[in-house]
Amino acid sequence: MPDVPFCEIRMIRTASSGLRPYLLVQGVPVILANLWAEDLLHRSRLNTVENYLRDIAIAYEWALSRGSPLEAKLERLAVFSSAELTSLAERLCSTKRGAGASQSTCTRRLEAVKSFIDFSFEHYVELNRLGLLEQSQAEKNKAKNLRNLQKKITKIAYQSEPPLPATPLDSGGQALFKGVLSPDDFRNPFQSKQIQARNYCLFLVMLETLARRGEVVLIELDDVDLGPSPTIRIKRPSDINRERRLDGASLKTRGRIVPITASVAAVLNEYISDHRPKLIKPKRPCTALFVSSRDGRRLSARTVNTILRTVAASLGLPNFSTRIHPHGLRATGANIARKKFEKSGANSINVKDALAYLGGWSPSSESVQRYSRQAISDRLGEIIRSSDSSNFRGNEDD
Repeated sequence: MPDVPFCEIRMIRTASSGLRPYLLVQGVPVILANLWAEDLLHRSRLNTVENYLRDIAIAYEWALSRGSPLEAKLERLAVFSSAELTSLAERLCSTKRGAGASQSTCTRRLEAVKSFIDFSFEHYVELNRLGLLEQSQAEKNKAKNLRNLQKKITKIAYQSEPPLPATPLDSGGQALFKGVLSPDDFRNPFQSKQIQARNYCLFLVMLETLARRGEVVLIELDDVDLGPSPTIRIKRPSDINRERRLDGASLKTRGRIVPITASVAAVLNEYISDHRPKLIKPKRPCTALFVSSRDGRRLSARTVNTILRTVAASLGLPNFSTRIHPHGLRATGANIARKKFEKSGANSINVKDALAYLGGWSPSSESVQRYSRQAISDRLGEIIRSSDSSNFRGNEDD
């Protein structure tokens, strides 16, 4: 394959709207894709636009690898050949290493490319001031491109492995993982007392607040209130946070103040008072709650995954097959919270609304049910078995 000009997404600060993503090829912004991204920003979140632009970068690289610049093809308002669309679909449904992408990734990339093609056709129709007949033909060409590309990507995506749901830890797994992470536990794979204390707090906070990995690394010291009613504030990242560590911010979050238990507050207090100061580097102030031992700066989101993988690997148990990752902890926390809400019998709070708030989801989001499905299954089992037991005793009395 010939060398492909390097495509990259760069976050650039604008005078009016703060940070926004730009697609560059060999360091030069490409016009059409960035016009589309700017238009998309009016109705979509920044992280959505950034991810869509990364998907379009794949299409640009695909076209350049074939010696046919994408913008030149779209400017002609032409129909892509079946072979071209098949090749593009295969590329969009592949990872960088050439493996098959997940169904959700294929679907997202399809939506991005469809939106881009739709915008491009409208842009060039208006730019070239086409007559009615030419506009009609362009509309037919666009519809054919979108229809055929969707068919090809859908066919490939159907053959891909379905996305794996976040796997929550059961009570035994929670106890095991918590035990290994406890400071001074002989199984703890981390040697430094400060790192042990930090990782233990990280695990407890993620489990109790349902914080995404991109949210937990952005918690500041002044977001933590360890008073009589302890809370942690989880907020949307600022532009400054996003610039400092590109992998450290999640733009999905809805800001919220989450109550925490007294036991977690006590552990956090010890970490903040005794251990965190020893992780800070001299003359390098840091306001983040969770600090990197390497440079004394804010912990990165990728490091959260590394910590969890290291602990899971240290267990060395052949029967412990649950993959430990941030989404799994979020699902674990959601199931724990749901069971607490339901067992409390409190009528003043709706369980779904409470979980939506706690997890930073929209009240109408399906994520509330999806992340706490194990708790739903367990509760359903309790109800069914209780009903079956009552009927059985009734039959015995007869």
